Parts: sequence; C-alpha cells; structure tokens
Amino acid sequence: MKFAALTIFFTVVLTLVATAQEKPKPSLAWQRIDALIEAGYKEHNIEPNPIASDEVFVRRIYLDIIGRIPTKKETLEFINSNAKNKKTVLINELLNSEGYVSNHFNYWADILRARTQINGNGQGTPAGNAYGKWIKDSLRENKPYDQFVSEMISAKGSSWDNGAVGYYLRDYGMPLDNLAITAQVFLGTEIVCAQCHNHPFDKWTQMDYYKLAAFTYGKVTTNNSPNQQGALAAYSKGNMMMSGKAKGKKKTKGEDSHMRDVRKAFSEILKPVRFNNVVDATRSLRLPSDYQYDDAKPKSVVKPGTLFGSDAPVSDAAPPSLAFAEWVTSEKNERFTTVITNRLWKKALGVGIIEPVDNITDHTTPSNSELLAYLEGRMRAFDYDMKKFLRMIYNTKTYQREASSEESQMGVAYHFPGPVLRRMTAEQIWDSMVAMAVPNPDGPSLEHELFAKKRITEVQLIAEAVYDQSPKQFLRNGTEIANVQKKLAKEIDAAREELTAARESKDEKRIRKAIADAGAMRRQLVKEIEERVYREGLEKKIELVAMKDSDQSSQAFLAELAEMVTEGDREVSEGMSEVIGDVRPNSGIIRQLVTAMMKDDYAALKKQNAERSAREIENWKIDTKVERKSYESFNSIRKKLVRASDLPSPSPVGHFLRSFGQSDREMVENANDEASITQALALLNGPAIGGITSRYSVLVRDMSGEKMLDRLETIFLTMLSRKPRPDESKIFQAAWKADPEAGTVQGIVWTVLNMRQFLFVE
Repeated sequence: MKFAALTIFFTVVLTLVATAQEKPKPSLAWQRIDALIEAGYKEHNIEPNPIASDEVFVRRIYLDIIGRIPTKKETLEFINSNAKNKKTVLINELLNSEGYVSNHFNYWADILRARTQINGNGQGTPAGNAYGKWIKDSLRENKPYDQFVSEMISAKGSSWDNGAVGYYLRDYGMPLDNLAITAQVFLGTEIVCAQCHNHPFDKWTQMDYYKLAAFTYGKVTTNNSPNQQGALAAYSKGNMMMSGKAKGKKKTKGEDSHMRDVRKAFSEILKPVRFNNVVDATRSLRLPSDYQYDDAKPKSVVKPGTLFGSDAPVSDAAPPSLAFAEWVTSEKNERFTTVITNRLWKKALGVGIIEPVDNITDHTTPSNSELLAYLEGRMRAFDYDMKKFLRMIYNTKTYQREASSEESQMGVAYHFPGPVLRRMTAEQIWDSMVAMAVPNPDGPSLEHELFAKKRITEVQLIAEAVYDQSPKQFLRNGTEIANVQKKLAKEIDAAREELTAARESKDEKRIRKAIADAGAMRRQLVKEIEERVYREGLEKKIELVAMKDSDQSSQAFLAELAEMVTEGDREVSEGMSEVIGDVRPNSGIIRQLVTAMMKDDYAALKKQNAERSAREIENWKIDTKVERKSYESFNSIRKKLVRASDLPSPSPVGHFLRSFGQSDREMVENANDEASITQALALLNGPAIGGITSRYSVLVRDMSGEKMLDRLETIFLTMLSRKPRPDESKIFQAAWKADPEAGTVQGIVWTVLNMRQFLFVE
C-alpha cells in the first residue's frame, strides 16, 4: 500500500511539473496587438490583407525606418536569407542605424516646424542649426519622449549652450502662438481659436487659453543683453547728474540725438547674436483689453491653470514653465500618452487609431479603444522609449500585411486590414535617389556638420566678447561705434541713394555695382565693430582664462581659444594678431578666429575626402584622363547629393524637395503629396538623375558588364526591390528596339522613377 501510495504521489507530482513546463509562455506584445485587431476584423466583418512578400516588406521597412529604399545588395541579402527571425533582425538593425536619425529628424522637423533659418531674416541660422543638431542628438541617443518634450518646454539660455531653446525661438516674440502649438503637438488639442474668443466647436474658453498660456508667458525670446540695459541706465544717470549741475536747463536735442545714435550702435554690435536667447522673466499675463466675458475684467492678471487632469502647482522658487513641463509629460496626463502613441502608430500604419491626431475632443471615438488602451500601457511600460515602441509595431502581422489601396475616408473608422498605401514623402524620394547614387548614404554629412558648427561658433565668440562686458565698457564701445557710424553715414546714405536710382533706371550693370558698393560699406562698419568691440572683449576674457583667474577657465570653448592665442608664451594681443593675420576683404576677425579654431576639423575632412577619392580611383580602376574627368564630375554632383536632413530645412523654393511637397515648416505637418508637372521636370533634370546615371553611381556600378535585360533586373531590384515581371521585360525590350535611348540606363531609370510603384510605399 505504501509503495502504491508513493507511486501515485510521484505520478501526480511529475504530472504537475510536466503541466507547468507545457504551459504556454505569455504572448509577445506584438501578438497581443494582432489579437486585438483581429477581434475587430470579426466585429466589423473585415477580411485582412495577406502577409506581404519579402520583396514588399524589405522595401517598406527601409522606407519607414530609415527613409530610403534598400540597395540591390541589401534587398538580395534579406530575400535570400533563410533565417526564421530575419524580419526582427532587420528591424533592429535599421532602428539602430544613423538612417533612423536622418529619417525621424525629417518627421519631427515637420511636426515641430524646425527651420534652419529659424527666424530673423537670415540672423536665426545659428539657432536653427543648433536646434536641428539638438533634435538629431536626441534621436541618436534615443532620448525618452517625455524628456525630449520636457527639455523643450523648460528650455532657456543661448542656442550654443542649449539647442532646445529653438522651440521658443521658432515663435520669436509670439508666446501665445507658441502655446497653441504646444497644445496641438503634445496634447492633441487645437485651442488656437480660443486665443480671441471662446472656441466655437469645443469646450475651451478664452480664459482656458490664457490660463494655459500663463505657464510659459515668462519665456522671453530676447535680443537684449543685461549690460546693454546697464549701459543705458548709466548714460541716463550721467545725463541726470549733468542736468543737476545746470538746474532748470532742459535736455537738448543733441543729447536726445546722441542717445539714439548710441542705441543704434548697440543694435549693430548685438546684431549677429540676435534670435539666439531665451530667458525666464517674471512677468504676468493679462487678458486682452477687449475681453468680453463676465468671468473676469479686461486686462486682469491671469494665473496659470491646466486644461484637464490634475493641477500643476507653481512654485515661487522655479519658473512656471517647469511645473507646466512636468504636468504635460506626466504619466498621469493621459492625453500626452494618447497623442504620442497615436502619432507613432500612424507613422507606421499610415492612419491613426484616432483621426485627426492633433484635434482630440471629448467626443472623439477611437477606431479600436481596447487597442489604443493597450498601446498606451506599453508606451508607459517602455518609459516613452520611441524605438522600443516602433519595434513592437513593426513586428506585428498587422504591419507586415499587404497595403490597402483604398484611401481612408475622414470620419470613417479604419480597422487595419493592413497599412494604407502611401506616396513617399519628398524626403523619402530624394533620399532614395541619393542611395542609388552614392555609397554609404546614411552617414551624416561632415560638410553640413562643420558648416553648422562654424555658424554656431561665430555667434558664441561674439557673445563671449560682449555679454560679460561691464556696462561702462559696453557704453564706451557703443559711443565709439556711434562715432564710426556718423563718419560712414554720408557714404552709406549715398550708396543707398545710388542703389535706389540704379533700380529705377533698370540698368543691370549699374544695379550690380550699386549693390556691391552698398555691401562694401556695410562690411566696413562690421569690420570696425569686430576690431574695436569684439576683439577687446575677447582679449580680456582670454587673459583671464590664460591666468586661470576666472571661472571661465572651466569652459572648454574659451580654454581652446586661449591655448591657441597664447601658444608659445605669446602675449594675448600679439597672439590675436598672429591668429587673425591679414583680414581678407570678405572676412573679419571673427571668421578668421573661427577658421583657426576649426583648422583641425577641416584638415580631417580634407584628408578623409582625399583618402576616399584615392580608394575609389584604385578600386574602380580609373586610369585615363577621360575617366578621371568623369569621376571629378561625379564628385561635384555628389556634394549636392546628401540626405534631406543635411540640407537646409526647408529647402529653397524650386528645389527638388519643395517640388515634391516638402513642408515649408510654417504649420504643423504641412507637407503634401499632390502630383504636379514640376515633379516630372524635377525627375528629368537636376543633380539627382545625373548622379544616379553617372558611371560611378552605386546603381551603374552594380550593373557593370550587364546586358539590357540584366540591367533591367538590377534597376528593378534596386528601385522596386523585385525583379521585373515577364510582361514588363517585354515592354522594355520592345521600347529599346524602337528607340535605343529607351534601353539606356537613363531611359530605364527615368521610366521607373515615374512609375506609381516607385513613388508609393506598398
């Protein structure tokens, strides 16, 4: 009996152990997503799309994650792989690439309206470059989304120290407009109508708008410097003392005129560093004078208040924007999580679970509430890691299905039988063409990085020269420059008058000369300011750093400058003269100093380019003069063929990107995908098509020695990630026989470029 009992006991134990071992593991997150969507298929009688072929998937995933089509080599590596997890491996590889940074910079630049020329008629370029660099660096380090947003909302300081201030500089002097963008982008709430009156279609009142705006109203975008205010105060005080000595004597017009001249001089001195600074000021927001509602009187002071959820207590010890940043990005703020979850879902699938993504109201109904709730939970569990969230979506069967060709209708719920068919963005088209032309297309452009660094360094040098000057020194400099302006005034006025007369005469030669003369006068004033003001300020700072008599010695920027100037135990003034050298006509001491500071950077770039050329000349067997000339022509084109994220943002009107609908960055997500005649011309002409069809492009080198049908296959594998169908091959063969030009690389490439299959993400 005991033996039988023991046998039964052990049998039960072993059965329980075996059952525990056989218990299925919890499903992966993407499997849960698929299950929630499949439940929707049943509920709404939806037939899901089939799983996309490897050819379709590889092209789609490259475009969605890194913003370009795969090369022939990348396509074949994926298609020919027998690994069961090859999709997951590729998704991880692309998310961790530099291409991810480039593509998602374009995405966020469109949402945040980030511009290289951020504001100020040409003067905002340094800040725009700094803001763009900050966005890229945030993506590169995979900064959590809540931190990314918080740093923008709480940003203060100068662009060279904190690129996030670009968020406020983008709306320079327009804090109420900036608040409307904040609500739209991060909270999915279009509250802008309530700036002038109660919202006609939502519950928000004008008071709600002003309460929310009160949080960030103290963020002041300024062109002033503290010493300027001190200098003006000292000037006024000096005048008052003079007035006291001559009681009853009124200020003369000459004194008023001198004050205006000094103010004008201050403006010229500070002009290069304008549109670069954000400070926290203690100022109260008041209701407008025409406020018409009975809950407050016009011009009443408004205290900060949130729109929904918990309050955001404001502390006397910190600016209200900090409390606001905490409230916006809090896990408890459900709207914040909903918006970024919905945005990234739409980024991958083409349609949001809520549409539109940035106009959510109390009456908004998600197409799949349970799915949205699950995704929001994942976003919180991932600590707002955008890469991790996207990785989850891209691994779903839902994403990996064939695209739906039916256009989603506003107001009609989309239940995700697959992603929607979308035209490539302008940036994706351009970057795909770049990838067909140049090797290693995903790496950042070092030329672009150095240009941005140069512009930022220039304004930082000037700021170091003037911001810490004493009010007395700044006033003296202002007075000195005012005198210079007076001396040049007649010549400047004469140059302006001549320019006006030249334009009226419509004499092109005379106009060009007048413009050149006016520019020369302007440069003369700038050089006087650089030599008399900036140099003095920098020399004093360098002396302090060199003597280690200032906390400035802890700044790597100034330490580098001091080391360069005082090399070989030179005196500071001697070293400055040595570094600056002979100032060229179109330069000044600041650019000369920056050139000297970045000498090693440019030497490294030159060396890198030389080594690349030598390597390519050897590997590509470029032997003859004709071949070398062709290679030099390709190199010239290559300089223009860089990723869209490394070009001015947005590109100038008339550029390929603008022709294909790149956003002008004036409104949130302002790109368009409408077809136009100029697009066909842009594909036919310009550097892109020349780069693709050059004998040294990636595409053409891939088809070296191939015959017509083989060339056709290489072009299709490169541009469409598949081989041509028999009927397509016959069409191209027939066209080639009728017109040999149609069978050339340029003829085939141009034809495929204009095919719907190339321009769309299937």
